[in-house]
Amino acid sequence: MYISELNITGYKNAKESSLIKFNKGLNVLVGENGSGKTTIINALRLILKENEFSYMNISEDDFFISLDKQYSSEKIKIDLIFDVLTPDEEVTFLSWCDAEFRAQLHLEVNANPNIKGYYKKEVWGGKSRASIFEEETFECIDCIFLPPLRDAEEKLVNGKKSRLAQLLKKQYGDNKETLVKSIKGFNDLITSNTDGNYNEIEAAKKNINTKLIETLGHRLGQSVNLQFADTTFNKVVESIKMVFFPRSKETDPNKFRDIATNSLGYNNLLYIATVFAELELLKDTNLVTVLLIEEPEAHLHPQLQVKFIKYLKQLTDSLENTQVIITTHSPVLASSISTDNLIHIAEKNDRIVATSLKNIDLGSSKGYLNRWLDVTKSTLLFSKGIILVEGISEAMIIPALAQIILAKYNSTALENSRPQLPNSLEEAGVSVININGINFKHFLKLFSDCDGSKGDEKLPIPCAGITDNDPEKTEITLFDKDGLLILNGDGEPKKKFVDTFPLQSLPVDGANVALSLIEVINKSKWGRLYHSPLKTFEYDFAMERNTKLMAQTIKDLWPTDSGSVSKTCESIIEHENHYIKDEILREHAKYIFEHIDNDHIGKGNFAQELTDRIEMQINKELLKFSVDKSNISELYKNIMQIANIPKYIEDAVIWSPPRLG
Repeated sequence: MYISELNITGYKNAKESSLIKFNKGLNVLVGENGSGKTTIINALRLILKENEFSYMNISEDDFFISLDKQYSSEKIKIDLIFDVLTPDEEVTFLSWCDAEFRAQLHLEVNANPNIKGYYKKEVWGGKSRASIFEEETFECIDCIFLPPLRDAEEKLVNGKKSRLAQLLKKQYGDNKETLVKSIKGFNDLITSNTDGNYNEIEAAKKNINTKLIETLGHRLGQSVNLQFADTTFNKVVESIKMVFFPRSKETDPNKFRDIATNSLGYNNLLYIATVFAELELLKDTNLVTVLLIEEPEAHLHPQLQVKFIKYLKQLTDSLENTQVIITTHSPVLASSISTDNLIHIAEKNDRIVATSLKNIDLGSSKGYLNRWLDVTKSTLLFSKGIILVEGISEAMIIPALAQIILAKYNSTALENSRPQLPNSLEEAGVSVININGINFKHFLKLFSDCDGSKGDEKLPIPCAGITDNDPEKTEITLFDKDGLLILNGDGEPKKKFVDTFPLQSLPVDGANVALSLIEVINKSKWGRLYHSPLKTFEYDFAMERNTKLMAQTIKDLWPTDSGSVSKTCESIIEHENHYIKDEILREHAKYIFEHIDNDHIGKGNFAQELTDRIEMQINKELLKFSVDKSNISELYKNIMQIANIPKYIEDAVIWSPPRLG
C-alpha cells in the first residue's frame, strides 16, 4: 500500500486543482524555489496527521492569496489515494475504500473561522462525505517528518521530544518490565543504603529532613528521599542520551563524546539513522509508514549526500510498507538516483505541475540519461529555462552573448512599451548546459517528442538546443607545383577532403545528424533546436562581422615569436569589420577558424579569452547605469554594439527565459 495520488486545491501556492502522482518506494521532488515542493510535503503532513504538524492550526496564510491580494481561496481541499492494498489492508482501511479498494482520504477547511478565530478541519474517508469514518484507522499510518536544517541535537538529547526515546519505546514494545526493575532496584539500593555505599547521599537526605523539622516542626513539615531517577518506563527512556565517537566500531565508553561537540552534518545523520532504526522495527507490522524529508542535503558534503540517497533507495526497496518522499535542491542527490525516482515540480498559472520522469517516454535514451545526468547536467531540473550546447566553448561564451541579445530585445521592447526580459541568463534563471557532443535527442526527449518518443508528459521548462551545421567536407583533386595531376598507386588522380567554408549567400546542407530532429522538436510546446546556417559557432560568429574582436583575441593569445600570424591578425583588425566582398570576409573567417582550433591556442582558451573581453566591455557600460534608469535606453544601444550575434544564437536565447503567466 502506498500513496499514489495527492490533489491540492486552495492551499498555499495551489489555487487550482493540482494533481501529484507518486511512485511506490522512493520519490525525489526536484524543481526551482517556490515551485510547490514544501506545499506538497505540508499537505501530506496535514492530511496524514503527522505528530508535530497535526496539532498546528490552519491560519489565514495557508489559503491561496493572489499576488495582487484581490483573490483568496474560499476553501482548502486535500485529497489522497492509497493504492495496491493487500487483503489485510483492505480490511483495515475498509471504511476508506471505494469500489476498487483504493483507500481515499479527504480534508477540507473552509475560509470562515469560528468565533475564536480557528478554522475547522473536516476529514473523511471513502468517496462520500457521509461514509462511516473511523478515526482509529489513522493509528495504522505512521507519518514521520524530517525538516530541513533541523536541530538534530535537540531531538537526540534526553527529554520528552527525544527521537531516541521514541525508538526505544518501539524497541521495547511490551517488554518494559526488565528495564524498569533494573532501574528500580538501583534506586532501592540508594534509598536503603543497606551496604553503606551511599553514605554521602544518606547524610544529605538526613540533613535536609533535619532542617525541614527545625524550620517547620513535625506537624507542618514534610520529609524527602533521594533517588537516582524516576523509575517509570517513559521517564527512564526519556533520560537516556546519545553520545558519539568519530570512528566506527569503538567500544571504550571513556572515549565517547557528547553530541553537542559533533558537527551539524553528522548530527543530522545520527538523527536520520535513529529514524531509520525505527522504520526497521516497523517492517514486520501492518503499519503503513510515510517518511517525509525536506532538503536532506543540509550540512552534508557531496560524498555523504550520495551515500545517503543510495541507502534510502535500498531501504525503501527492502521495507515493503514504507514510502519516502523527499525534496531537494541538490544536483548531487538528483544525479545519484534513477530518473524513475525523480518528480519535477513547477508552478504554472497558480497551480502545481508535477511531472514524473518515469512517465516520460525516453525510449532508448533512458539508460543514457541515467548515466549522463551528472551534477552539471542535472541542474536542468532546477532551472526556469535551459540552453543545451555542444561543447565547453559555447557553454562559456553564450551567457556573455546573451546579455547583448537581451539588451537588443529589451531596447525594442522599451521603444514599443512591451514587457522586457531579464538582462542576463542568470537573472532569468536559465542554465547553459554542455552535453559534450551532438546527442541532443537524448536530452530533448525530456521536453519534446523526437527520435521515436511520444507522449504528453514532458518537463514544463523552455529548452533550446544550439548545434552546428557541420557541412560535408569538399573533395578536391591534388596537383603538383607545376599544375600536373598527382596520381595514386593505381594511377588514379589523388584526392583529399578539405573543410567547407560556405558563404552566407551560398549556404550548404549540413551533415550533423541532429539536424533531422529539428522539424519535429520545433513543433513541441517546450523544446526547440537551432543550428548554425553555415558551419560551426566560431566560423558563423566570424561571418557575422566580428572578425576584429576575434583576430585581436588570437593575436594576444598567439606566441610572440610568430610574426606572420600577428601581421595577418593586424591586417584583419584594420578592416574594422567592414567588407565589400563576401569572399574576403570568408577568407578572414577561415583564417580565424583555422587558428582557433590550434595547438597554440585551443577552442577552450579562445572562448575564455573572448568571453572575458566581451564581459569587460559589458561591465564597463553597466557602470554607467544611473539609479533612476534614465539612461537605460542608451546603455542597451551601447551593449548591442559590442558584437553581432548570429540569429540562431539569438533565437535560442530569446526562447529560453520563461514568460510571465
